[in-house]
Parts: sequence; structure tokens; C-alpha cells
Amino acid sequence: MKIQDNLTDIEIVEIEKFCANEAMYEAVKKVIFMVINDMGVVKKGKKCEPLWNAALGLVARKDEVSNEQLGADLRGYYHGVSLLQSGFEALSKIKVEKIEIPKETNEAI
Repeated sequence: MKIQDNLTDIEIVEIEKFCANEAMYEAVKKVIFMVINDMGVVKKGKKCEPLWNAALGLVARKDEVSNEQLGADLRGYYHGVSLLQSGFEALSKIKVEKIEIPKETNEAI
């Protein structure tokens, strides 16, 4: 099943327009990944908080977690980010299907 099978024609057109605007596409991607990866480490006008990001947040949990569980959680975090990246790649491949209409030929001409 293709992703387009779950989208309306209008949604496909809007996605294609969104992805065609490279500046908008990259800006949205940056914002989403910044929320996931950066989580406030560097913010304009604020002190740097180097221990505040998603990966280190896994380590800094208050509950007792084994190194094995920590590794599994970090691997899960990686796979989540990877899937989100795959989603952006799939988004950029969504195109309106062009239908070619055969030109009628007039044999009399």
C-alpha cells in the first residue's frame, strides 16, 4: 500500500506544494528535530544547559535503570528519530500522479 492510498487528492497536492518550498520544508524539519534532539541545550539569550538533551535525559533519570535497559532505551530513541527521518523522506516523494491524455489524431488532416 502506498502512502498516497491514505491521502485525499487535496492532501497530496498540499504535501507536494509544501515539499516544493524547500525553505519551508527544511524549517519545519529543523523545528521538529530540534525539539527531539536539542531540547533547550542552546537557546538564544539563555545560559547553555549541556546536560539537558534527550540522550542525556535517559541517563539522568531518577529511577534505577540497568546499563542494559539504558542501552535499549537509547536504541529505541535512535529508532524513533530514524523513523521520523524516514517519514520526511517519504513525504518528499509524494507527488500528484500525472495522467497523460492521449491526443486525438484526425486522420483527415
